[in-house]
Amino acid sequence: HRELGLNYRMTNLQAAVGLGQLERIERFIETRRRNAQLYSELLADVRGLTLPVEEPWAKSVYWMYSVVVGDEFGHSRETLAETLKGQGIDTRPFFHPVHLQPLYAEAFSGQRYPVAEYLAARGLNLPSGNELTREEVYRVVSAIKSLQAGGDRDG
Repeated sequence: HRELGLNYRMTNLQAAVGLGQLERIERFIETRRRNAQLYSELLADVRGLTLPVEEPWAKSVYWMYSVVVGDEFGHSRETLAETLKGQGIDTRPFFHPVHLQPLYAEAFSGQRYPVAEYLAARGLNLPSGNELTREEVYRVVSAIKSLQAGGDRDG
């Protein structure tokens, strides 16, 4: 972000769509939780991927299914994202730390936040939309496992 701007006003159309979606919220959450459980089961044996954890006292709605790509995976987050994109699978990085955004560069000058920087450099959101099917989850996992099983490693 280069400029600070806020606009929390919702149009009437956006409000109507939002209210319509709320009528289906329980189904959306159930679908996302089911897909997250499937991802977790299928990716449990993939070395170098840190999967999301749900604490006993919490119930995640899995707005995103996010993984952290560690060195043990053998490929960078960028390589994984590019490989998936080449197979028609969209992903996106976690976030961009506030202290690294141009708008806040002066305010955070010289400061480092290593955990935020680590997660930002290695975090990847896998497909997790409300319409994601079981077959699509299997396809994403298959592509991830194929990359790891395949030859060359990132340096």
